[in-house]
Amino acid sequence: MEAIRWESFVGAWGCGMESDVVIGDQSDRARLAAAMGWRVGAAAALVVFTAVLGAVSASAEAESTPGEIVRFSVIGELPRGSFDADEFQQVGVTDEAVAQITRGVVPSRSLTLATQEEDPNDPYQIVATWNDNTGKALSMRWGSANWGWLKVSNKHNLTTAAARTTTKHPESRVVEGPSAIRYRTPVHRVECAIGGIGCRIVETKTVRVIANPIRLTDGEAKGVITAYCEGVTWCPNWVKNAVNA
Repeated sequence: MEAIRWESFVGAWGCGMESDVVIGDQSDRARLAAAMGWRVGAAAALVVFTAVLGAVSASAEAESTPGEIVRFSVIGELPRGSFDADEFQQVGVTDEAVAQITRGVVPSRSLTLATQEEDPNDPYQIVATWNDNTGKALSMRWGSANWGWLKVSNKHNLTTAAARTTTKHPESRVVEGPSAIRYRTPVHRVECAIGGIGCRIVETKTVRVIANPIRLTDGEAKGVITAYCEGVTWCPNWVKNAVNA
């Protein structure tokens, strides 16, 4: 079996997403290529393609064609009770994405097959950099089983994008010391009726991110140490596939 990891740093949101797709025999490879509109090359280092969110999500709920109800997930604080889709803009959902939700369509994304450009044995290789909600510089580094992207992805089923959005729209931000900032924010599964009305939260998980803001010799923060869903080791796919991640 061959596993391919996806991660994007550009797209409709200007941010990323990643997931694992497991490919078995050659017929599986062909079916995947046909379904996603791209061909997998054994020597390919980078493949850019466009796909709807539901195509790479384990969640069968996401619908990419108009229907009476559109279902998706969002990182950040949302109103309780019934609310309109415009409220999603408060947590970084774009105008374009809100318009798609209003039409009854789960917003699509542009995805990129990511590879390590540099030494795969270097845990300090930078995956991404950004600023948190206060302007504090953060990063995601390759890391190891104990910190960084490898831990966030392989142990907790989260992504660089999910960690980034959590730090940009935290419910709480606590400086625990010079080398640790703790961020917590909810991720909601949401349903909206066509027209972007009657939106409501149907399930919530809380994501916690611990980041070290101390700059290393390359001038960037050591960055994310861990990110996980409170109460579980392995986050559900709908958490990392939030439309604003």
